Amino acid sequence: MINNNSSENPWVVTFSMEDTIEDKFRKAAHVKPSAAQLEWMEKEYIAYIHFGPNTYSGRQWGTGHENPAIYTPTALDPEQWARVCADADMKMAIFTMKHHDGFCQWVTDTTDFSVVNSPINKDVVDLFRKGCDNNNIGFGVYLSPWDMNQRDRGLWGTKSYNRYFIAQLNELLTRYGRADEVWFDGACSDYEIWKAVPSYRPDAWYDLIETVQPNAVFRMYDPYFFASEEKWKSSITGNDKLEWRGKAVRWVGNEEGESRTDEWSVQPVFDREIAENATFPDLGQEKYYKDAVGAVWYPLEVNTTILNQWFWNPDTSSTKSLLELIEIFYNSIGNNGVLLLNVSPDRSGVIPEDQIQRLMELKDFMQRTFNNNLALGATINPTSEKFNYSADSILDNDKMTCWTTEGEWDINSSTASIIFEMGQVRTFDNVLVQEYIREGQRIVEWSFDVWIGNSWKELVHNKTIGYKNIKRFKSVTTERVRLNILRSWDNPMISNFGLYLSDIPQEVAKVKDSVQKGPEPDNVDSTELILGLNYTYYFGGVQTAALIESITSVKPVKSGVIGTFSIEPTEVVIGYSIAYTGYIKVPFYGTYTFKLESANGSVLYIGNELCVDNDEPHGIKAVERKIKLKSGYHPVKVLYTSFRQEGMLKVSWSGPGLEMQEIKADNLYHKGKI
Repeated sequence: MINNNSSENPWVVTFSMEDTIEDKFRKAAHVKPSAAQLEWMEKEYIAYIHFGPNTYSGRQWGTGHENPAIYTPTALDPEQWARVCADADMKMAIFTMKHHDGFCQWVTDTTDFSVVNSPINKDVVDLFRKGCDNNNIGFGVYLSPWDMNQRDRGLWGTKSYNRYFIAQLNELLTRYGRADEVWFDGACSDYEIWKAVPSYRPDAWYDLIETVQPNAVFRMYDPYFFASEEKWKSSITGNDKLEWRGKAVRWVGNEEGESRTDEWSVQPVFDREIAENATFPDLGQEKYYKDAVGAVWYPLEVNTTILNQWFWNPDTSSTKSLLELIEIFYNSIGNNGVLLLNVSPDRSGVIPEDQIQRLMELKDFMQRTFNNNLALGATINPTSEKFNYSADSILDNDKMTCWTTEGEWDINSSTASIIFEMGQVRTFDNVLVQEYIREGQRIVEWSFDVWIGNSWKELVHNKTIGYKNIKRFKSVTTERVRLNILRSWDNPMISNFGLYLSDIPQEVAKVKDSVQKGPEPDNVDSTELILGLNYTYYFGGVQTAALIESITSVKPVKSGVIGTFSIEPTEVVIGYSIAYTGYIKVPFYGTYTFKLESANGSVLYIGNELCVDNDEPHGIKAVERKIKLKSGYHPVKVLYTSFRQEGMLKVSWSGPGLEMQEIKADNLYHKGKI
């Protein structure tokens, strides 16, 4: 294994047994990004592009049994993908070259399950690479370690699979020029979440990246081990140093575009494994340093979608509103993170106009709000400044200069303030602060005040700043503001400061609210139907409910009949799945709205058609969909999984003469004998 983690590497530090908690904080203050991580953080805004067989099958997770003949883009244009991303001010794009279904969208020597056997027979990755080059944006690789096609062929799950996967990774990293990021999805519903897959050898993947793409960062496969049990124990006692490549970027822990109140680029290493730690709501806080062995630079990436799902679907896709995207902006770029925003080409092979319009609205918001720094020209008065680190450098628009304080800094008692006298009143509702992260993330408590009347009024009080932090508040008008450093692990270093007034353009495109045409009712003899749904209860939760009937990681433990959609059969609070099947009696012809509310994933089918998609891990969330149905008995199926959240499921509907309500037992049937 390549070891880029000697004591000289600033992106990792190992604490000694003699270190006090203050010693650990001070050492953590000097953990710094690698050149690759720094370049990646400065991109700020990058694109995800989900496109593949799922675009044509209507699934969000494929099965690996798709016929390549369904892959039929009529106007395939990866150049357009890259152009749209560049026009939106994104600095890189990552394309799902192989998703969980195993279908390869490049000319590969490893499998026949690829574009070679599709109607288009084109190397889509090569076209995408050329599009990125022509539009001057970075090129990113997504390669799913989980491969359902090879699973069912018998290769996945064996020692030979890792050689197969390495061969695919090598093709993508050596045939298409420079890669800026490599994304390894942790999804794998054949094994318990957060557990290592025996046939995977992630260290070998990372070694290959270091060898052939040394400038690339990578999103690590989830169950990463800092060390073997033996070496971990040795590191705890100070006899071994932590290993860290300085290339990894940190998943935010959800796919909803949400981040923590405080996001830390420097992370304490308090556990041998990195896995479910990613979802901790207080990850990085000072309390974790008590038992920490060391600290690493591990910056934040927020991955989410511009649609309500990853792959485009003509019936279930809708575009998020501008206000939703603005919220995501503040949770990522505005909160010491990088935004990885997914766009989804349609079945013709281009990004459709509604997504483009929303991207341009978000770009307009960012430019119109943050192009005019209202603090420029202010007179700056710090409580202290070091020679050659003047406070004036905070407003000089030079990322290589910064302000810091003079003298030794005491972690527990030192503070500093900077007053900005603007000379005239200004109205603003955003404050932007950036640390000089080339020397680490040091500030762990700060506040922002404005002068109102004859006294200071606090508007912001927070812990972290990091690479970039933007805080919003109700607009104020003043000519004097103050930035306070209330706690820092070493002398604070500020590189940029700004005051801005939000400028949110009026939305033009509305959220899609189309009516799906439903299937015909079943020609079923009503005398064969009795009240109640069939259910199957499975032990184990998974990342996507849509697959619970077709994977081996969840085990059916009981089945029976239940009156309505309920989690009553559950035996545990979390970590289970349920499949409900039967018939729903539709009383009148008309448009019905189905509402699916759950914690974690759920999907609702009418006939064989996906009606409501509320899948993949999330907290309690409701999704609605309109569908036009004829009266009669329609087959209905709901799949639900409790994965990371305590179980919760509610299925409701409204329609002709029917207010929105939970679907009652007298509308639900299954086949049986009277």
